[in-house]
Amino acid sequence: MLHADAFIEVDKDITLRRLTRENAQEKFDLIVKNHDHLMPWMPWADFYNDDIEVMYSFTDSEIEKFDNGINLGYDIYYQDQLVGSIDFNHVDEENRRVELGYWVGAEFTCKGIATRAAAAMTKYAFEKLGMNRVAILACVDNTPSINVAKRLGFAEEGVLRQYSVLPDGTHDVVSYSKIKADA
Repeated sequence: MLHADAFIEVDKDITLRRLTRENAQEKFDLIVKNHDHLMPWMPWADFYNDDIEVMYSFTDSEIEKFDNGINLGYDIYYQDQLVGSIDFNHVDEENRRVELGYWVGAEFTCKGIATRAAAAMTKYAFEKLGMNRVAILACVDNTPSINVAKRLGFAEEGVLRQYSVLPDGTHDVVSYSKIKADA
């Protein structure tokens, strides 16, 4: 079973902190504030609009997954302010691969935060977790997420047709990966 650190220092401005119940209200407020920004690509944002208890339940579930090495979720802090989230989901220890997902609030885009956090997580996957492959999947229209993958030198593998169901219909998803030999 994977054992991950609770804290990852990215650089002088950015830290990644394991999800905790203590910051659930802060994260809930960030998601609600960024509802319209997140919804085109992350329809789960709709679940948090009304009820903090949903956030507590989600956080408890993610803590359990983290403890069991199933999903390694971190909150992104920029200059000690919560600005988004990043995680390894679909952790496949046997095949030494993970899928990386991330988001930042609208006011924190275009600052390189997601790119730097994703770079740190990719390095962490290879050096600390012993992974061989990190994947990023993004809807073909999600230019900011695609740009993160490209800036980090992830190889484009192809398009998964009608792979993601979003509020406005099904979307094609482009798959990117980086393997340890590329790092």
